[in-house]
Amino acid sequence: MLLNGGVEGRYSELEIRRKAAKFDFLPYPMGKLEGKAVLITGASRGIGLAIARALDREGAQLILVGRKRGPLARAAAQLPGTVMSVPVDVTQPAGVKRLMAAVQKQIRRLDVLINNAGVFTFKPFAKTTLEDWRRNLDTNLTSIFLTTQAALPLLTRSQGDVVNILSISSRIAFPNCAAYSAAKFGARGLTGVLRRELRAQGIRVTAVFPGMTATRMKDELDFPVRSEELLQPEDVAAAVLSVLVQPRRATVEEIFLMPSAGALGGGD
Repeated sequence: MLLNGGVEGRYSELEIRRKAAKFDFLPYPMGKLEGKAVLITGASRGIGLAIARALDREGAQLILVGRKRGPLARAAAQLPGTVMSVPVDVTQPAGVKRLMAAVQKQIRRLDVLINNAGVFTFKPFAKTTLEDWRRNLDTNLTSIFLTTQAALPLLTRSQGDVVNILSISSRIAFPNCAAYSAAKFGARGLTGVLRRELRAQGIRVTAVFPGMTATRMKDELDFPVRSEELLQPEDVAAAVLSVLVQPRRATVEEIFLMPSAGALGGGD
């Protein structure tokens, strides 16, 4: 679905900001990502929505992707920089192919791909089902493969950025996270391969490793955590923005972002 962010016959807030930025006497400074087309998966809530808000404030053209139409539409309504809002399951090759075809047709460019879609299963290995296993690998790993490969022609043309939102579980094997850790360790490896292969095409690849963040995923845990001791989605969003505003001569390859109280909060 293509959105113009405004009312018929009027400029949207984003269009006003861009037009005003051409004149020094108007208080609308150009954003650091002005004119950049950014696709975010898992964009309807949590970290993905926080990233969208942070990049929207910097003038990005947002392509929001999520599985559920309703939450995605509500997210898009909050963000004047939304140019596309596409309900699609990024674990399905046909859906991803249609998504990128729509981006090519309607936006004709892509500067940044943020792979953020994710699920989390917290249970002992002995109780982890094959469905749990496949769901985690499909969403946390296969989706990165599908979206990045499909986006490559556009990203190569723009010499853009790929930012993969991984997890501290990509580096540390926590108990009761067999399916999740397997997928996230795999995503870390894939990200490293992409960084080395795509460097010659001018594409920067970054992995972000947050510790426990105050999103719905924490509700899967079987022990209490204090939300105020965890990272907030806005903290991860700020880290992503810091990556994207680096000069092209610089690449932030990895960011480790931890709660001050420890990976899971509570002084662990």
